[in-house]
Order: sequence, then C-alpha cells, then structure tokens
Amino acid sequence: MSDFTFNDILERRGVDQSKSRIVRHDIRALKAWRHSRAKLEHFISYQRTGSRTPYRAASYAFQFVPVQTSHALFVGAYRILDEWVFPEETRQPIFHDPTFGANDHEEHMRYDLQRMENFEDLVGKLLIEWGGSTRAWSQWPAQQEKPIIEIRAHQEAEPFPGFSRFHSQIHELEFLPSSWQGALASVGGVYLLVCADTGEQYVGSAYGEGGFLNRWKAYAANGHGGNRLLMARESASYAVSILEVASPDMSASDIIHRETAWKIKLGSRAHGLNAN
Repeated sequence: MSDFTFNDILERRGVDQSKSRIVRHDIRALKAWRHSRAKLEHFISYQRTGSRTPYRAASYAFQFVPVQTSHALFVGAYRILDEWVFPEETRQPIFHDPTFGANDHEEHMRYDLQRMENFEDLVGKLLIEWGGSTRAWSQWPAQQEKPIIEIRAHQEAEPFPGFSRFHSQIHELEFLPSSWQGALASVGGVYLLVCADTGEQYVGSAYGEGGFLNRWKAYAANGHGGNRLLMARESASYAVSILEVASPDMSASDIIHRETAWKIKLGSRAHGLNAN
C-alpha cells in the first residue's frame, strides 16, 4: 500500500473529512470530462434524490472519474453551497450550461457547487487506487483511505498501456483517449472477446483500414459485428483484448490463418462463440 494517501492531502490542506464525500462517477462523467471541464461540472450538478445522492450530508465533494478497473482520476474539489429538488424548485444550478440540456425530464437533486481553488493544482494529475468496491461510488474519506498511485507533472491522458496489456469493454471504446484510439486504429491482428455474463470466448481478426478499432466499432454499433452465433444471442456486454498484433508485412490471409490457430489453441469453436 502507498505510504501517501489522498486522505493525507485532505488533512494537510485543512479539509474536514467528516463533512466530505469522495465520489468516483461512472463512465458518463469520464465522457463529459474528456469533452470539457464545463460539461463535467454541468453533469455533477444534477444527482439522484434522497439517500441516493452522492453528496448526502456533505459540505465538500471531491470528484473522480474511472480509470482502468479500480483507479480514479481527480477532476475537481467543490464546496456544496445549496441543494434543492426539481421540480419542486425549477431554477438551474450555477454550473448549468444550456448547451448540454435542461435536465428537466424527471425528479432529481440540483446543486450549486463552487470550485475549491486550493485543489485546482491537482485536477487531471492525481491518480488514486479506489479499491475493489467500485460499486460504492460515494464514500466518506474518513472511513476509506485512498492510496495515491501517481501525481503527474502535467494534466494529460493516461499513457497507452501497450497492445499486450490493453483491455476494455466494447461499450467503452468511444470514451478511450484519442491517443489510445489512434494506436488501436493503426494496427490489426487477432483479438479476443469475452462475454461478461458467461465467460464464453470469441476469437476474431482485424485487418484493413482502421485496424482493431474499426472492427470493434461494429460490435459497439450492433452487438454482434456480423457474427452468426453472436446474432443469435441476447444483447450482452463483451470485454475485448488483443491476442496478437500483425506485422506490417502480413496479408489478410496471413492474419486469418493466425486467427484460426488461436481458435484451436483456446477451443473457442467447441466451447466458445466461434461458428467456424
């Protein structure tokens, strides 16, 4: 475990942890963050009602977005100035931006938030280990120490982990940093899909323009990418990873031969989702 935690930073900067919430938002917040700070602040100003609100009984909210499986990137600290229930009161929050919608379709909490300037130096730079319980997305820091993984010198996208270590969910591809998408579009080869519900595997290959990314976008668009066995299944979530990157001199035929070899090695025809 790291000797330095986010809790240490809160203590050193004079924050009352008993009045604070640390919030690891879902993929929607990550998408908003990658669009702009304004869109993120609009997003975090609207929350669930009652006990489901992540800011319940708090005066301060420390906002994070998900990175990989259990990491979290710090994207801002905010004082909670006011709260109210829509539609009982219809005014918009301070960070409301009409560009991103009115958010007036159902009951929810609205919050006036104010940036805590003494934490702005860490925005987009501080990475913590959230821990195994990512479903507990709003926590009291006084009860949950969060080890610091890294404090970056500059606000930047997380570096691409390399093809052999890359993994993602198909539905999260559009939220990957642009540099990651560029890397995945630059090469082809053999990849693996794993059904989140059953663990069944599908081996496929990508070649031609757009590489891995272009092929995977077909699954994101329709859930099956044209595969016969996947078409016959109910909609499912798939994790994707890379088994082998094709060398520049490999033809489409060569890549398909490598795909076949991986199907045999993993048994994805007899026990998985490959029909041929």
